[in-house]
Amino acid sequence: MQSLEKSPDFSRQVQSMFGAVAPKYDFLNGLLSAGRDRYWRKKAVNLLAPKSGGRYLDVATGTADIAIEMARRNPAELTVMGIDFSGPMLEMGKRKVRTNHLESSIFLQMGSGEHLPFADNSFHGVTCAFGIRNFSDAQAGLNEMFRVLKDKGKVIILEFSQPTNPVFGSMYSLYFNFLLPQVGRKISRHNSAYDYLPESVSKFPTRTDFQHLMESAGFTSVTFRDLTFGIVTLYLGCKNA
Repeated sequence: MQSLEKSPDFSRQVQSMFGAVAPKYDFLNGLLSAGRDRYWRKKAVNLLAPKSGGRYLDVATGTADIAIEMARRNPAELTVMGIDFSGPMLEMGKRKVRTNHLESSIFLQMGSGEHLPFADNSFHGVTCAFGIRNFSDAQAGLNEMFRVLKDKGKVIILEFSQPTNPVFGSMYSLYFNFLLPQVGRKISRHNSAYDYLPESVSKFPTRTDFQHLMESAGFTSVTFRDLTFGIVTLYLGCKNA
């Protein structure tokens, strides 16, 4: 099984990269996914099924899209904590929270996914969308998600994958590895951020290997399902369910 542990400088480099692209991040997400990013997030929150009165955590929240999607379901009766290691990304997220008038439901703070600043058994559900791939130690991050989750709670992880269909996979590879980085570089004006994306996806474990990593963290009833021809995969795990 492929290791998810990275070099000591990895977090600093990725943190700097996300800080640099933060102003164009949301625009590029929509453009480069042809708007499918919203569909993927809705599917993740549907699977989580947040309940009124619940307390939820979005790890690697970025610009808070998942947190906002959750809070919109029950804006007066839901608490969502969002944590991310990029200050500029969080500032963008805070603006969006204010624009959507969700300040009473969503609370964003800086922090590391590998060292969550929350007590054991704090949340009814945990999400992480397109973030686990960027952890310096994803197994440690999974262990932390399990720790802060309440009994019977669910974790939902959304992450890019390699398409399994060989014909579609070949066409998508041309886009993902060549066209996407060029467009990303031109719009974000960052030389390496969108080269990092396909590189990091290619190094991410297979679906079954990542399922085993979730099980190693303690999660049970771990399942996964592909979305949009396997461009992304949605993982579900439970705590003591």
